[in-house]
Amino acid sequence: MKKNLFMTVAAAALLLSGCDYNDKYFDWLDEATVPTDVKTLEYKLETADYATISSNSSNVAIAKAAGVSAQLTAVKTNMYLTDVINAETYIPAFLAAKWYTADDGSSVKVTYQKMEGVPAYVTALNATSTYKVSNTDYATVWGSSSSNKFFTPTVKASAYIPTFLKTAYPSAQTGAIVAVDYNQSEKEPSGSVIGLNETVDAYLTTSSTKAELAGWLNITTTGTYFWNGKNFSSNGYIQASAYKHTSPLETYMISPSVSIKSGMKLSFDACYGNYTAAGGTLSVLVSENFSGETAADVAAATWKDITSNFKIEIPTTTYGTLAKAGEADLSSYAGKNVRIAFKYTGDGGTPAATTTIQVDNMVVKSEGAGGTDVYAATTALYAFDGTKWAPYSANANAYMMTKADFNLLNSTYDNFSSTMNPDVYLPLFLSKKYLLIEGTVVTPVYKFYNSTTKVTTVRADEYTYTSGAWVKNNGIVTVTDQFVRNVGKWTYNPSVVITLVAGKNLPESAKYYQAITDAVKAEKGGQYVTSHGNNDYYYGGSAYQNNFDFRPSAWKAQTTEYANMTDEQLTALMYKRLPESFIYALKAIHSDAAPVAGVDVTYTFNFVVYDGTNNTNYTIVYKVTGVGEFTYVEGSLAKK
Repeated sequence: MKKNLFMTVAAAALLLSGCDYNDKYFDWLDEATVPTDVKTLEYKLETADYATISSNSSNVAIAKAAGVSAQLTAVKTNMYLTDVINAETYIPAFLAAKWYTADDGSSVKVTYQKMEGVPAYVTALNATSTYKVSNTDYATVWGSSSSNKFFTPTVKASAYIPTFLKTAYPSAQTGAIVAVDYNQSEKEPSGSVIGLNETVDAYLTTSSTKAELAGWLNITTTGTYFWNGKNFSSNGYIQASAYKHTSPLETYMISPSVSIKSGMKLSFDACYGNYTAAGGTLSVLVSENFSGETAADVAAATWKDITSNFKIEIPTTTYGTLAKAGEADLSSYAGKNVRIAFKYTGDGGTPAATTTIQVDNMVVKSEGAGGTDVYAATTALYAFDGTKWAPYSANANAYMMTKADFNLLNSTYDNFSSTMNPDVYLPLFLSKKYLLIEGTVVTPVYKFYNSTTKVTTVRADEYTYTSGAWVKNNGIVTVTDQFVRNVGKWTYNPSVVITLVAGKNLPESAKYYQAITDAVKAEKGGQYVTSHGNNDYYYGGSAYQNNFDFRPSAWKAQTTEYANMTDEQLTALMYKRLPESFIYALKAIHSDAAPVAGVDVTYTFNFVVYDGTNNTNYTIVYKVTGVGEFTYVEGSLAKK
């Protein structure tokens, strides 16, 4: 403190008196040591730090540019990093803010939680947010006077939820995922009568140039094209278009005969694609006297145009979102049978009346009284593709757990928690839900309630059914990475900690031990390598058991070289040679490792030694001394 104060006074004197005064009385200033703040720290991220990383303005900008804002936001509640939101990219800004006085040459070893071994789609699912369909939302579906608070087979959730999410997430980025809670009834409201319920999905599982729906007629009266059958994201629908055609087009999709009862209404979902104001139009028609199946039969029938009851939203991008276009009261036809036609008129010539029309979920029904209906709470995933929201379909392995699924586990809640550990209960759930077929992969997506923070988040874990059990393919591990400050900037130092898990059929561990054995055969001689080629007794590395086999009996059985040594002498030789062994593996597998100026870049191995009785955990450290060059750090070989 005194020195800083003195320096301030000296600076003031310099300004007042000029260089001569400074040279005469303070000639030692040029040689004075400038104060530095070179830190060498080890730091473990605390709960609040994950929130800080998540909200750091520099990180927010990086994530936005990379299109992973949702994943960064999730760090706050998940409290772990991932391969997408990785330490190398997102911790430097945190360090710069936390230790802003640090000078070049500073280093911090940061210990943090990371979800490892996770496919990209699982990482994206772990950034899922939640939305609950509200009473206000249901009112927009059924009308403000209705007491219905659910969806039904004809009033499909997928037709309305995208609109709710568009309002709730106006700035959603491509790839955003939301778990939507809503009520679902397996029946229509009490008193409802259904005359027509065409969801299209059962017939249009693949796209076709001519849609074929049971009982419907697809008739073209002008041109050569028909209503197409389309399937996108597992949703079937019909489509008509003159887009990129060169001639006029008029085509009809005509329903089966519908018996109309009082109170029945027609509704359907629709959207525009490649919209032009010049046209490409949809007309909705009703006929009491249509019969036959030809263009002439269409012309001979009397059709009433009820199109004015419907409105399709004009899209702001290439395609809109299939959504309810309105409804028309058909009560005037009560007691009669009618046919309903969806007529497309377009022209690929001039003017370019080429707008594409998509239609789905054609329903004729009366709504019923409602109010006494049975429904259940459920949850479904929706994703944003940059233009619109739709049911999640990015990966077929993903499954969103519902309240009914938790009932299978005797839980009255719809989430896991600290008292209901998903790692314990998910294998049980999967065994109840899925056929036990070797190699089956399932990614349950579920809610998790943190009893400490009182926050519910969405998580996802990938499981594979293997060797008679459901095995989790990912997990939260503790990782330590080193960061250094050079030229005013914190950067990741690529020191690595490698844990070689012992046991059979572990390819990530085996590749290191196999590299050691291959080097022994090439440089020391084949007499040290077993007949299977995956175990050597020069260093003792085993790519079969993924450990070091330090049984003197096994070494002596392999080669007579050790015959005259006592077990104690041979064991001492084993540990003397061991530090040299991993250098071969490092050169083979990490040949691109390079030093970083001012920082020790190290590779640390955690591994197992088997002595015939015990499996003992060890650690050992190597320093990167050149590109692809490694040196054993003396004294680092130790039991853990």
